[in-house]
Amino acid sequence: MALFGGVSMLDDFSLEQNIVYKTLINSVKNNKYSHAYLIETNGYSKGLDLGIAFAKYLLCPNSYSNNEKCESCSQCKNIDKNEFIELKIIDPEGQWIKKSQLEELQEIFSKKSVVGNKKVYIINKAEKLNPASSNSLLKFLEEPEEGIIAILITENIYQLLSTIVSRCQVLSLKNKMKLDNLSTKEKLAHYLSNNKEEIENFIKNEDSVNKIEKVIEFIKYYEENNSNTLIYINKLWHEFFKEKQDIYDSFTVMLLFYKDALNLKLGKVIQVFTDYVNDVNIVEEKNDLDEITSKINVIMDLREKIKFNVNNNLLMDKLIIELERCEKK
Repeated sequence: MALFGGVSMLDDFSLEQNIVYKTLINSVKNNKYSHAYLIETNGYSKGLDLGIAFAKYLLCPNSYSNNEKCESCSQCKNIDKNEFIELKIIDPEGQWIKKSQLEELQEIFSKKSVVGNKKVYIINKAEKLNPASSNSLLKFLEEPEEGIIAILITENIYQLLSTIVSRCQVLSLKNKMKLDNLSTKEKLAHYLSNNKEEIENFIKNEDSVNKIEKVIEFIKYYEENNSNTLIYINKLWHEFFKEKQDIYDSFTVMLLFYKDALNLKLGKVIQVFTDYVNDVNIVEEKNDLDEITSKINVIMDLREKIKFNVNNNLLMDKLIIELERCEKK
């Protein structure tokens, strides 16, 4: 791993990320820190820097959040050079974070602490966990050892296993770039990718709106017809979504649509589908809070299976069956 050039301390984020900053500071001051944090960057470019700064704060024997008092201390300097034994930072190796990386982490952290009473591991780009490494991490999170703290940094929380998310304290960073005034298509472009070229291509592609509306059409048809949707699944879905990435993206669109329905149910504003308020309202009115939440979990869980070479026909059959089980009779 390359050496880290930054020397950020947690106080450096007190203005840009004031809510998350106060949450982290108070958790340590009150000795009520979580065993696992999930930091959702929302496009904020310094998410990893903030994670490392928080690790410094956790590991500092004096709980300093700035370097004004500890310029002579070598601990933060070693952290910046990735040479501090009680902090392990994991980045993807190639396309994925691999199971072997998690196994190595667990082996290292099974040994007694050399310095202090805490160990911290940071998983950068946690959305790159593959099924094997996700399950390995899940076992680590399910049986947390005292003094071991996880910090997961992700650009896309919707690509993580729901069981991993549920075991972490989720912190959402503020993005300097405002999405409020963008169209639904433009917002979805930023949710579906963090790559500037891919975002621009999605926005320019005339077929993008068509695919968005096909997902909404499928949702509305299912909400009205339930299991009978199986009869028309070819015309509703298979004719439009064939490639693996398209199917994965369409599930993300579906997930965000139901999340906006949940926002309405909770009395919050629609975040993404501002151009389709009536459609979101229809789905919100047809479901109670538990039903929407259950459907979100179903979509998240099945979306993970797309990473495997799952049969699209069987995937959609299972989706419809599982969604119907969420309905209260």
